[in-house]
Amino acid sequence: MKCNLLVLGAGESGVSAALLAQEKGYRPFVSDSGTIRPEMKAVLTKAAVPYEEGGHQLPYLKDTEEVIKSPGIPDSAEVVRRCEALGLPILSEIEFAARYTTPKQLISITGSNGKTTTTTLIDLALRAAGVQSVACGNIGDSLAREVMEGGADVYTMELSSFQLDHMYRTHSHIALLLNITPDHLDRYDHHLINYARAKWRVFQNQGAGDYAIINADDPHIAELQQEAPLQAEFVKTFSTRNPKASAYFDGQLIHFKGGVTYDYTQFLLKGQHNAENIMAVGLALQAYGVDIDRQEVRKCLSTFGGVRHRTQLVGTWHGVTFINDSKGTNLDATAHALGAMPDAKTVLLLGGTDKGNDYSLIFDLVKSKAKALIFLTLDTDKLHRSFDCLALPTTVAHSMAEAFEQITALDLSEGDVVLLSPACASFDLFKNYEDRGDQFIDAFEALS
Repeated sequence: MKCNLLVLGAGESGVSAALLAQEKGYRPFVSDSGTIRPEMKAVLTKAAVPYEEGGHQLPYLKDTEEVIKSPGIPDSAEVVRRCEALGLPILSEIEFAARYTTPKQLISITGSNGKTTTTTLIDLALRAAGVQSVACGNIGDSLAREVMEGGADVYTMELSSFQLDHMYRTHSHIALLLNITPDHLDRYDHHLINYARAKWRVFQNQGAGDYAIINADDPHIAELQQEAPLQAEFVKTFSTRNPKASAYFDGQLIHFKGGVTYDYTQFLLKGQHNAENIMAVGLALQAYGVDIDRQEVRKCLSTFGGVRHRTQLVGTWHGVTFINDSKGTNLDATAHALGAMPDAKTVLLLGGTDKGNDYSLIFDLVKSKAKALIFLTLDTDKLHRSFDCLALPTTVAHSMAEAFEQITALDLSEGDVVLLSPACASFDLFKNYEDRGDQFIDAFEALS
């Protein structure tokens, strides 16, 4: 039997898309340039979905009607260009799976930073309010898998720019754009505007009855709104500068239009960036019809301690707090994390695979917050060139174990903080940011 739908990539999203496609009457074929993980092979074999690995031979290409592409495969890949040359529609897994949902079921969250915290909190608060929500997309399971399993009132989706790139008809009833800072520019011809436009796609197809939620303080979002005005009927804004925004943070209290106020000083989450996330969450909940003054919702938001690897409180050792922000893989994320730290009491672990960072952008924060730096990387030349002028105590570690040896050798005092927020990708010393963060946690547990 000839296959009529090609799936490129055999990870979670690709395999789930293939299974959903088969369930909906398609005949999928899965192709991966690398080695498919044994557990994914087992799933495909059990479902009798044909596949290939180690290259793209594409035996059914002439019969293919559509292509579902893994977000990890760049548009510049030869296999993608080959499909484009044949005029084949190339979709993301989200675009395909969304065909089998309604707009009212979709809450979509994107941004350069804060996506996972915001998505997780919306999902938790919806469930606390009695709504059957599932967090999916760029976290948890894929949308395709959740659609197959069914039973959800709403799919609360974290979306990366890579996923948004090949979404065309997906219509989200509620869509959020948290912020835009330079990231992944190598996928966007090193032009920030291209990356920003990919993020703006989260609002496409919105109209009557829909909600667009945006950061009113972000200049890149303001530019996009001038270039392609939002079509959602309701545009809600959050701000730390404008008291007239739909949600406003004054440094202590979060004010929502309508009279609801949160005392942010009583929240476990700290920092202005997390206050922005809480405002976005509250606006999304209101858009869905949830009373954000409910005790269950307030408790859910105020007691949330953070997502793993995202300014995650790991623990305290002899009065020194250890925070895992391994997901801080760009300068803006590291700046947010540092901004929430005490002055002159932070040991900052940074470095890794550099993304073309201009470290001078965080000089003032490092000078005011850091008491020592540990460069956790194989390539320290740029870091030394950038930070040695600050005359802070600096060491170099080529493993997490070595970094912790250096931490314990420092003259630490009660109230100090050890912050892992690298501002870089992880691939020189670690498998990924999760591995880096897990090793940080394991090292702390061994220490304590």
